[in-house]
Amino acid sequence: MSDTVNRAKRLVVRVVLLQVATALAAAAVSGAYSGSRAAVSAMAGGCIVAIGTAVFGWRMFAPGIASASVLNRAMMAGEALKWLWLVLAVWAALTKLQLLPLPLLAGLISAQFGYWFGLVGRNK
Repeated sequence: MSDTVNRAKRLVVRVVLLQVATALAAAAVSGAYSGSRAAVSAMAGGCIVAIGTAVFGWRMFAPGIASASVLNRAMMAGEALKWLWLVLAVWAALTKLQLLPLPLLAGLISAQFGYWFGLVGRNK
């Protein structure tokens, strides 16, 4: 496997771990202010985003070194899978699991900050 593919996979792992870390921070803050149910909701929101990122990264880099058209299809498929997961997971969290909406949203947003932080410090 080439160094480029390895670096890309390490970047995905780094971003997912940072998303989980920021979700933990949101869960801690939510738990401190609103209790354990809010903490679980915030952590679930963050994990929904982190899993979506992992699915996207897995699908995006599955072809390895390939032509632009193959990579474009892989990226589009990864994005479609991520959004499908996101919609279904948020629906299930709010309706089936009856998690609290505001902490869930806080977890979703904090995990997105983890995504941005993961991309800022990447090696060039």
